[in-house]
Amino acid sequence: MKYTYIFFAILVFNICLAQNDLELKIINDTIKKVSIFDDNNIVYTLKNVSDKNYLIILDSDEFNEDGYNFVEPRFLGLPDYYIFEKNILLKSDQAFHNGQNKFDLDHTHIDFRRFEKSFSQLFSDEDLEIAFRISKNVIKLKPGEEKFFLTKVNFPSYKSRFIYLKNKSEYYFQMSVQIPKDIIGKYYQPIREKNNKDSIFVGQIFSNKVPLHYEVYNDK
Repeated sequence: MKYTYIFFAILVFNICLAQNDLELKIINDTIKKVSIFDDNNIVYTLKNVSDKNYLIILDSDEFNEDGYNFVEPRFLGLPDYYIFEKNILLKSDQAFHNGQNKFDLDHTHIDFRRFEKSFSQLFSDEDLEIAFRISKNVIKLKPGEEKFFLTKVNFPSYKSRFIYLKNKSEYYFQMSVQIPKDIIGKYYQPIREKNNKDSIFVGQIFSNKVPLHYEVYNDK
């Protein structure tokens, strides 16, 4: 019982410090949307500004399609984004015609078969897929290390998200990565290597804001 208490005390301590240990930064000086058919490339970095190794779940292939604040387990690791008009956060509505995040999973692939063999007793079929996807998106950052990523997004409608933008207007774009501790506890802690001493990022970090110019020539 004593060692269990110590373990959770260390975990809580790491969670409290995590907010200042990683930095999320958008590299684009300005984002310009000029055609309804074009995606925008968002280039950003994650940097470990602490003196310890960090693990973070990050899936840089897409953005989160869900405009709500909470994070569903299947969306864990997908960056979220926000658009502001001056200092006002714009509402995100649903768009039913643009598709959804694609979590393609080949159940016959050797990686999944090995994962299934090792952890099928710990999870239901659905949870096993979530845990496997999380396991494939663990990024390690050493002290002082910075990694670059690129994700494409379409404005004003991205997959199941829609944010109304007025043509020939300027907004501000911001990103965040949110990793809830309950999801980590349920899906990642059971599959983590027991001798891994790296800190796990839990919490939410926000990027800087950059101008978003929405001036679309073919917007009716």
